[in-house]
Amino acid sequence: MCCLDMPMVQRRRSRTIIGNRGTLPIRFTIRPFQRGDAPKARQLIEAVWHEHFGHHPDPFVRDFIYSRLSDIHEAETVYGDQAIFLCAVAESEIIGTGAIKHLDSRECEMTRMFVASAYRGRGIGRAIAVGLIKFALGAGYDQVRLSSNKILAASHRLYESMGFQSTLPWDSEGETHSRYFVLRTRRPGRQSSDC
Repeated sequence: MCCLDMPMVQRRRSRTIIGNRGTLPIRFTIRPFQRGDAPKARQLIEAVWHEHFGHHPDPFVRDFIYSRLSDIHEAETVYGDQAIFLCAVAESEIIGTGAIKHLDSRECEMTRMFVASAYRGRGIGRAIAVGLIKFALGAGYDQVRLSSNKILAASHRLYESMGFQSTLPWDSEGETHSRYFVLRTRRPGRQSSDC
């Protein structure tokens, strides 16, 4: 099944998801970043990063995220017409994030994919990713790329289940620690946006 055959995630409508690991139902909303979201979004991203990499032996990995969050405070301008920053919100708390960054007229990058540990396994990451891919299609991108630290195997399974394929690294400095993926959203020579 193509990831885009799934029901469309509405930007402002709540959707109840029942986790596949016996978790209780949760109501959450996927919506674009709003003024005032920066502190909570940054706090979530830093907490998830620290959870996975806070004790990593390589300081490059351990401290990587802290030098890369300037876009969060400028999200309303950084993520303009050809980009978007989405937040998953439950009970007024940001529990997940994801973004599409514009690279050029044909390619974008999925980034900032984070879900709070207490909410994983409930379809939140998938819902964010589907919303981002649909945005990329609507913006006319031919492909979506992403990179992910090699230890995040569950994330890699999610991306692969959505049609992302492993590809060669585009950042030689990250090759040691990251896996690289690409999702082709348009078939060569076709104008349609099917996958």
